[in-house]
Amino acid sequence: MNGHRILQNLTEGGWKTTGLIKKAEEGIQPGIYNLFVSKAADTQNGHYEGILLFVDKQQGIVYQQINREFVTHQLALFSSPPPIGKTISIQYENEKLTLRKIDTIVKKRTIKI
Repeated sequence: MNGHRILQNLTEGGWKTTGLIKKAEEGIQPGIYNLFVSKAADTQNGHYEGILLFVDKQQGIVYQQINREFVTHQLALFSSPPPIGKTISIQYENEKLTLRKIDTIVKKRTIKI
C-alpha cells in the first residue's frame, strides 16, 4: 500500500474499507495483517512481547503481533494509549497490566568472526 495503512472489515458483500487510508506508523513492516484471527490476552498471568500494530478506539482494543500470531488487549487497562509501531513487553498479573518498551537494537544477535 505504498507505506499507507488501510483498515477493512469482511461484510456480506465482501471486504469493505472501514477506516481512513493514512500513512503507516514508523516501525510497522509493509504487509497484510489478519487481525481478525487474533486471540484475547490472558489477563491473569500472561506475558506478551511484540510490536503494537493498531489501536481500535471504537472497540477499545489494542492489537499486538507476537512472532506470527496476534493478541488483543483491552484499551481500558492502559493508563494512556500505547505507542503504535514500537516493540513492547506487556505483562499481566491478576488483571493488572505492566508495560515495558523493548530496545530492538539490544535484542539483535551479533556473530563475531
